[in-house]
Amino acid sequence: MSCAFVLESVSCGYGGKKVLDGFSAEIRKGALTALIGPNGSGKSTLLKLLGGIVGYSGKAELGGRELRTMARSEFGRTVGFVPQQTKITSPFTVYEVIAMGRLPYCGLFSKLNADDDAAVLRAADRAGVSHLLFRRASELSGGEQQRVFVAVALAQEPEVFLLDEPTSALDPSQSVRVFSIMRELASEGRTVVVAAHDINGAIPFSDRFLALRGGELAAQGDASELDEKVLAPLYGIEFEKYVSEEGGRAWHPSAKSFSL
Repeated sequence: MSCAFVLESVSCGYGGKKVLDGFSAEIRKGALTALIGPNGSGKSTLLKLLGGIVGYSGKAELGGRELRTMARSEFGRTVGFVPQQTKITSPFTVYEVIAMGRLPYCGLFSKLNADDDAAVLRAADRAGVSHLLFRRASELSGGEQQRVFVAVALAQEPEVFLLDEPTSALDPSQSVRVFSIMRELASEGRTVVVAAHDINGAIPFSDRFLALRGGELAAQGDASELDEKVLAPLYGIEFEKYVSEEGGRAWHPSAKSFSL
């Protein structure tokens, strides 16, 4: 399988402080890759780098092209980004918010054409927010707003989806729905990269994982290869594995890791 992103000796951060320093990794095209690791490990920063939001030094390529050389309009049609939950306070309807995903195609001051409108309606349906289209987005719950942000990225119809903790505000049912959408996108040949604290929610839907710790790549591999030997040093605690009758796996922190 070919690579979508290739990073070599990449460094970036904020306010003169490096979060990623000499980071190198490859992210496969047409696969769902889960970014896992403790708080502050660099997952969100890596997503922002891939999404063209933060500057960097080193080599960062998408499809063989350096990210910083791509025109913003082209980048917007190629990469969709779902940030960590952000409160919507503007008085826009859900339809208007999702329609922002069409800006790379129609521009800021142009009206939506029939194709744009159809893309908005498809995205709303796929994200499960069609019944909210004419509600003010600011009136929605945090979980509903999170699904609206997913719909914005779907409306872009990009080849790459980057999602930062997209299920953090969702109940278990909606979390499964969002991860199922990501799985479907990867099955359609899209590249999906998701930062997730909930490894038990993300890994069953993933093809690959990248484990980050301290701004460095601690481990990587097929999702089926993830085990306690990776998780224990990554998070600094012991894990216990549980296997369901259907063969599904889940990991839980071991009580032995904590002393009262």
